[in-house]
Amino acid sequence: MKKKYRIQIYLLFVWLIFDSCSTQNSADLILITPSYTVNERQPWAEAVAIKNNKIVFVGTKNEAMFWKGSSTRLMNNPDGMLLPGFIDTHVHLLTGGIEMSQCYLNDLGSPEEIFETIKNYISKNPDVKWIRGGGWLLPIFPDGNPLKEWLDEISSDKPIFLYSADVHSAWVNSKALELAGINSQTKDPSGGVIERYPNTKEPSGVLRESAMDLVASLLPKITKNEIQKGLNVSIKEASRFGITTVLDAGTDTYPPNYSSENNYDGLSAYKGISNDNNSSIRVAASQYAHPTLWRKHLPIIKKRKYDNDFGSMNIIKFFIDGVIEGGTAAMIEPYLGTNNYGIMNWSSDTLNAAFYEYEKAGFQIHAHAIGDFGIRTTLDAFEYARSNNKSTDQRHMICHTQLVHPDDIIRFRDLGVLASFQALWAYPDKYIKDLTIPRLGQSRSEWIYPINSIKKAGGRITGGSDWTVSSLNPLVAMEVAITRKEPGQKDGESLIPEEAVTLETILNAYTLEAAYGLFLDDKIGSIEVGKLADIVVLDRNLFKIPKHEIHSVKVNQTIFNGKIVYEKD
Repeated sequence: MKKKYRIQIYLLFVWLIFDSCSTQNSADLILITPSYTVNERQPWAEAVAIKNNKIVFVGTKNEAMFWKGSSTRLMNNPDGMLLPGFIDTHVHLLTGGIEMSQCYLNDLGSPEEIFETIKNYISKNPDVKWIRGGGWLLPIFPDGNPLKEWLDEISSDKPIFLYSADVHSAWVNSKALELAGINSQTKDPSGGVIERYPNTKEPSGVLRESAMDLVASLLPKITKNEIQKGLNVSIKEASRFGITTVLDAGTDTYPPNYSSENNYDGLSAYKGISNDNNSSIRVAASQYAHPTLWRKHLPIIKKRKYDNDFGSMNIIKFFIDGVIEGGTAAMIEPYLGTNNYGIMNWSSDTLNAAFYEYEKAGFQIHAHAIGDFGIRTTLDAFEYARSNNKSTDQRHMICHTQLVHPDDIIRFRDLGVLASFQALWAYPDKYIKDLTIPRLGQSRSEWIYPINSIKKAGGRITGGSDWTVSSLNPLVAMEVAITRKEPGQKDGESLIPEEAVTLETILNAYTLEAAYGLFLDDKIGSIEVGKLADIVVLDRNLFKIPKHEIHSVKVNQTIFNGKIVYEKD
């Protein structure tokens, strides 16, 4: 009996040791789902295992079971698809969240809907001193010019300030113009346009580019509570769409207000959450460079740098020009039938100097450039900085990249400049048909959003939403990049179909290429052993459905740093 008892004790001891080792080596989560890894050495896998915050296994489902322990959660979705977490390289995440609590006009399709929404907002918020918000679409109104009288009918005693969806125009009422002292005698500010009635020269109610600041400077300062609330809202929205990392293209006011280094602003909020182990998104934050104050601001901006596991601020945002639909994007040749070449916010010499100094100070540059002259001048400035700093791997970006002269396509590769495209705009909608092609003419319009041309020339492309200008959902933009058609259209009209890209290319643009653009490709962007577990689980396999259905695919789970931060009901 004693011998038998000793054997039982020994076997129990061995089992406990084995179980302990098994528990220690077991994964927290095993996902058995077709996985497109964006790793060219192992493009596909059947299963992925996660322990703590890292990917510990990528391979077959049978082999994955070696990682299963008593506490391992097993998720099996054979009809779905696993991808690296999406990375948005041009989004206004913080301001988007703030806008959602203001007079939110996004996605409204008619003037009547807009008027009704404004009325409802005023009714529900009787105590606000300024009616502020935005998101109205330019094509809804003739020539993108709504009138101040229409807002006066809604409110004549409270000032109204409403950004357009592209944030390059603002619609205001008479009260707002009065408070700002804008009348027929007011001159257009440098880099801006006050839209006017042709006969009287009285302002008609729309301010473009820097002219918006004449009123925007009067707006009440966004409070700390509003910033934090807006950020929480927008992060949840990002998680809902499988986004785990973003480049926020401007986290302070523009023009920037550096009157006090202790002012709480968007960058303060981002730095705060990046120090929080419970953060559910990685943020590459940026600060604006001002066309006249950039050198004065440089030492202040340098002091605001930070870098940790959940975020950084090492990016400077430059506004080079405006937008085509507003006639403010900078052009090599004038807009069709006019003497208007658009607006350059920076002279070539100043831009060269600013790029050189900010690059020398260790900053990565993110430049808004839309017109062919704006893009060419930006590439020239990158070339100047590269030559004089003897730099080789700065990974600067041009965002939007709408109208690229054919001679400049190859320069993206040669200069190592990434093109951050907002592919959702690359189909023939009202913006293109009613406001872009008529201003450019048919021949120049063939250069719009040359995603495939830059890719074929050896350039690197990334994807961004520009939310709240357009949808935050990456899958909608991916579909348009592949079809160059309106989302959901199987046989509809396409915009320059030869500029369409493959599904593999656009997935890469939203994952590994985007990670490369943020100097994070060694940590995220692909599903590989040792990388951080930022993963999105889709309810359908993108490779097994028609192209025109990609926009309708839903996110089942979003996994950030090894934790499920969103799960579909």
